[in-house]
Amino acid sequence: MRSAYYFFILIFLWSFNLAAQRNIQTINSAWEFSSEKNEKTKVVNIPHTWNAEDAFRDGKEYFRGKGTYKKSLFVPQEWQQKRAFLKFEGSNQITTVYVNEEKVGEHRGGYTGFVFDLSEALNYGEANQLRIVVDNAHNTDIPPLDADFNFYGGIYRDLQLILTNQIHFELENEATGNMLIKTPEVSAEKAQITFETKIVNHSKVSKDLHVSVDIFNPEKRKIESLSKKVQLSSAETKSINFSKVITDPDLWSPDSPKLYEAVAKISEENSKEILDEIDSKFGLRWFEVSTEKGFVLNGKPIKLIGANRHQDFEGLGNALPNSIHRSDYKTIKEMGASVIRTAHYPQDPEVYKICDELGLLVWTEVPVINDVTDTNAYHDVSLKMQREQILQFYNHPSIVMWGLMNEIFIRLVFNNQMTEEEKEAKIRTTVALAEKLEKETKRLDPDRLSVMALHENKLYNESGIADIPDVIGWNLYFGWYSPGLESFGEFLDEQHKRYPNRPLFISEYGPGADSRIQTDEPKPWDYSEAYQLKLHRSYINQVQERDYVFGMTAWNFADFGSSFRQDSRPYINQKGLVNIDRSKKDIYHYYQARLLEEPFIYIAGKNYKNRYPKDANDSLRITVFSNAEEVKLEVDNTEFTSEVEDGIAIFELSLQEGNHELIATDDTVSHSREIEVKFRKNLVAEIDQYAILVNVGTHVNFTDESTGETWISDQEYKAGSFGYVGGSVYQKKQQ
Repeated sequence: MRSAYYFFILIFLWSFNLAAQRNIQTINSAWEFSSEKNEKTKVVNIPHTWNAEDAFRDGKEYFRGKGTYKKSLFVPQEWQQKRAFLKFEGSNQITTVYVNEEKVGEHRGGYTGFVFDLSEALNYGEANQLRIVVDNAHNTDIPPLDADFNFYGGIYRDLQLILTNQIHFELENEATGNMLIKTPEVSAEKAQITFETKIVNHSKVSKDLHVSVDIFNPEKRKIESLSKKVQLSSAETKSINFSKVITDPDLWSPDSPKLYEAVAKISEENSKEILDEIDSKFGLRWFEVSTEKGFVLNGKPIKLIGANRHQDFEGLGNALPNSIHRSDYKTIKEMGASVIRTAHYPQDPEVYKICDELGLLVWTEVPVINDVTDTNAYHDVSLKMQREQILQFYNHPSIVMWGLMNEIFIRLVFNNQMTEEEKEAKIRTTVALAEKLEKETKRLDPDRLSVMALHENKLYNESGIADIPDVIGWNLYFGWYSPGLESFGEFLDEQHKRYPNRPLFISEYGPGADSRIQTDEPKPWDYSEAYQLKLHRSYINQVQERDYVFGMTAWNFADFGSSFRQDSRPYINQKGLVNIDRSKKDIYHYYQARLLEEPFIYIAGKNYKNRYPKDANDSLRITVFSNAEEVKLEVDNTEFTSEVEDGIAIFELSLQEGNHELIATDDTVSHSREIEVKFRKNLVAEIDQYAILVNVGTHVNFTDESTGETWISDQEYKAGSFGYVGGSVYQKKQQ
């Protein structure tokens, strides 16, 4: 096996060396991996995490420590005239790279990219040993310190080997070589654009160079070529800037995500040979936000409705191929969403490209969450994370908000061991960091919005931290962690009355929901899909009624790993609109009914096939989602009609035992589903043939995924039947 592996590497390097001026190759395959927990070596492919299984098996005891990746690379002698770089898209969370046991670099932080120059450490004309050590152990100087998601360890995004000429666009910086494309002034008539990059001369002589930027419109037609002559001394790095005004620009928006492209090139003066080339897509749009107009994009108001998204997937942890990222965001777009929050960290570079292409507005943030350490090191890493995020993703028109913090006082509020003096000190360092993050954000990008997500607590206003960013996001869980669905709107109105000029965004909301659990009598904390629907319906209505709330993102697009949770599915946060395997819950389709413009209809209850009324006189509730004004439901050749309110039509039907086909239509589209009805009164009569499976003490039905059996909701005992006698059902929270 080893000889075949080396043969592959030699062939790869040979083809690599024959390609054009800049060569980029992923080196994801066949790494030798071991860890502190298991020193036995195995071969893995990147993206890779060592916590894809144990975080869902061992809970909060999942392994957090060091993992080591090794690979042998043959480096041709010709590379001595080149520069070789290793580019990471993400590696969690301290990454140290060694070439032939010489340390070439270390990066702190698990959610942004970074680049190391390997050139000086390579031995040319022979095999080189590459060793990468990644450490995801808890570190008080690196955010996140604590959060409701897993801190997966490993090189969990693509890894690239990049070969350039001695003269090239700078790569080893916080922007990872990104050319910054700024659009400080955009209107329907014209757009002011600037292009900023740096070039480096690693050769031993000065060079007279020609640097150019070609601009292509959304139809891929070249519309401008900008150029200048540059003299670059040996070992010199120089900034290169261009400016251009485009008239009658094609504007980017969710409905029309039009993208321009810029291609930058370096050549020697009076030579057609290209020494280096980089490119970037960009978009032209402008936006503003206020309590009077809400969010206004290109002069048109738009209520932002969408979801948050974590980056893990069943069986993979956070080590996802780009195909899953693309599938996720396509699914979000198909829901009718206009916005996504990449909670609680910058996501894969592919994600922002996808959002540009699909037309999804983005709130992206750094993982400064739940708590802050009062050290210069923690503050410095937090600021570096924000710089890396902004500089690496600056060109994406989809991004409209840079996030600073999330629920940063939540651990302080619930910590009963801290003294008042310690709490005051924690507040001071947190506010100080927020001010630094805001200042750095505006220094790098004064045109986008800064934002911070808060939880339901007065400390954010009392400390003044809520006054620092441009806009505020509230994470609100009335009807779940706090009582009363109507309390949601009351809280917002009270905040708006106190701070009338503060634009508000609902950054998180939603209850846990398990697709195995069904009921027609939803209650808080029953984990039923019906209660998930009830809460989301209420929240959407209350936000739509309030113009000063400019948007909302449901928590969460998909169920995700959270090692300390003991919900109905252990170690998983179940507030997703879809399951962790991306199978859709009913609530996903409800958002389609509320958000899509094209005709839509869907019969809820994909996971509610088996129904158990008392008898033929006990009606069943059939729920249909639609954006029509009225829908029809055909059952056993009988047609019923119902008006649609808030995207929902309710049918109360009395059906006989047996299988029934349901067909819903609005006369333009239709949807069908089968259900099976079995009367409870007949279960006792058939007990000699079938066991009665009762979900004792609860009002919900539970369907076992492995057997297909349904454990039916309990009932009060009556003679000749079954059920409980006396007692009362415990209810954790009120609605």
